[in-house]
Amino acid sequence: MPAEAPHVTQLPRYFAVLYGLMIVYASLEPFSNWMAPPPGTSFFVFAPLPARFTRFDIVINVVAYLPFGFFLAIAGRHRGDLGRLASAAGSAAILSFTMETLQMFLPTRDASVVDLTSNVAGAAIGALVAILFNRTPGLRARVSTWRHRFFLGGRSGDGGLALLGIWLLAQVNPGIPLFAATFDPSRELARDFAGTLLQAAQSAFNVVGVGLFLALLLRHRHYLGGAVLVLIGVALILKGLAATLLIRATVWDTWLKPGVSFGVAAGALALLLAVRLPRPARTTMCAIALLSSLIAPLLAPDMWQARAPLSLFDWPYGHLLNFNGLTRAVLVVWPILASIYLLWLAGQPGWGQRTSIEQDANDLRV
Repeated sequence: MPAEAPHVTQLPRYFAVLYGLMIVYASLEPFSNWMAPPPGTSFFVFAPLPARFTRFDIVINVVAYLPFGFFLAIAGRHRGDLGRLASAAGSAAILSFTMETLQMFLPTRDASVVDLTSNVAGAAIGALVAILFNRTPGLRARVSTWRHRFFLGGRSGDGGLALLGIWLLAQVNPGIPLFAATFDPSRELARDFAGTLLQAAQSAFNVVGVGLFLALLLRHRHYLGGAVLVLIGVALILKGLAATLLIRATVWDTWLKPGVSFGVAAGALALLLAVRLPRPARTTMCAIALLSSLIAPLLAPDMWQARAPLSLFDWPYGHLLNFNGLTRAVLVVWPILASIYLLWLAGQPGWGQRTSIEQDANDLRV
């Protein structure tokens, strides 16, 4: 069978939209105690510069908007380099200006022209990286060929890969155990057998759900073993690096408890069996496993209601609260979004007529 021609990918646009929503959430979290600024308060653009702002604050704002600018610039296929840069910086300026304006109504947040400038600078740097990426001979073509070779094409594959990428990004938070969606509530619960079992169940369900989600995006069955190992390995590396950088040295391994390790191992074994099921059954089991990963903590209210264990972090900056709130929200909402995506996927013509991953590649050329 001749190879399918690569499609015009929508993946950068999907990443830009999802990442933009994450910026909105992180900027406005906790979404409470809204009130008008005190009378006489200057609009943040015309207000004096903050008496104190650290170099770290500027770096964080630059880094936060850098991927947003990169995705926006990559998505602009029919614009020149200057157009990509202007579009990314302009979109970031509009988004940041809106967020800073709304932060004036949140007593727990500070609107600042320094933040606005840093955000736009970060997006501009991201756009310059995207321009360099496009100008590197053959690099974009090789990446596109690699993406098309291993994963389903069309908007269906792009949407699934964007969701998978956002899940991996949220795994960075070391305050949340590996393949979990809730913070570890207490060491007492971790030592309790029932609490350990629930931690293991949450991680196991997530391994099965995310693994099957990845399997449904692959073109060929013989890629599955390596892809799952890469997925688990990348999650481990991201979590481990973040733990080393952010968590106190004495408790850096908090994110990898015995219950979590057992759950990941059990989930990997169950995944080996689940991937042999027919494709409709895999789709159903994937959604069940993902939603079950949220149901398991409900059996232990302390686990579901747990807040970020700030005492574990070696990070004195206020951004930590926003970071914890964002990643927790993404990991809680992600199984729901992924399940909705799977329902849409299952409704596509021909989705349930073939059973092997090798034949999946002929479907969903949306």
